[in-house]
Amino acid sequence: MQSIPEIHVGIELLPRTQEVSEGSRTAFRQALALAEQTGARLTLLHSTWHEGEVVPLGEAGRAALDALVTEAIGAGRTARLEVTDRRAWLALLQAAARGESGLVVVGKRDALQGPTERRLGSVATKLVRKCPAPVWAVRPGHDLDHKLVLAATDLTPVGDRALGWAASVARWRSAALHVVHAWRLDPEQRQLAKDLDPAEWGTTLEGLRADVRAAVLERCEGLELPEEPTLHLSRKTPASAIREAVEHLVPDLLVMGSLSRGGRAGVLVGETAERLVARLDCSMLVLKPDDFVSPVPAD
Repeated sequence: MQSIPEIHVGIELLPRTQEVSEGSRTAFRQALALAEQTGARLTLLHSTWHEGEVVPLGEAGRAALDALVTEAIGAGRTARLEVTDRRAWLALLQAAARGESGLVVVGKRDALQGPTERRLGSVATKLVRKCPAPVWAVRPGHDLDHKLVLAATDLTPVGDRALGWAASVARWRSAALHVVHAWRLDPEQRQLAKDLDPAEWGTTLEGLRADVRAAVLERCEGLELPEEPTLHLSRKTPASAIREAVEHLVPDLLVMGSLSRGGRAGVLVGETAERLVARLDCSMLVLKPDDFVSPVPAD
């Protein structure tokens, strides 16, 4: 696995019962498994901010949170609890911005949200858009038995990072690794499509596809996998290619990078991630490029 010194986990309590939500419990189990594999420390963060007001933490809620810390310590991990009255996404983001967190793990919402059927909670959405650390959004109720990991790459450095993380998870869980890549014809190639007869263009297109496949496989070299990953090449848009791959493969985890647009702080997640992150049902790990600048200050 990747080296992760500390993992921050967002823990949500149900307002009425003060029980840990299903999404947060699954996120905790995922973070604990990662910590056991990597030796990372765990910080469990709970926010008392709820729908515009601070809700005091009662005895039942404190007991539920303490029980998670006790479970982590019992598993041999260094763990601590942090309770804040700041918004959960802001507290988690600022911890990452201060360099305290190598990975943020949160749960997706347990229910669909509104007419758009978005499946990702607002905390996870804001973190994916603005957090400088990798964000792992876990599907509630997932059994954490990763049989298939899907990596999306655009052959950029952040795409290479996505491949590296996906390969680490695949090795750790003895899972199959699949890689999806969307490729488009450049202007010169589109002109060829017009100039050549159908048979010649068909042969040329097969050659171009072979070149793209070779380029993706070259990026997969050195991943230390027992077998070559399965490639899925598509000439559709990246968003469509990834979504179709997810619907067809039903991966346990999708790993993808996010890209800056225009170099402006605050507009930092690429169009593909922006469109997909709230609409896919699987767990997702989203990585930022090295030059990512969070629009939110560390303090």
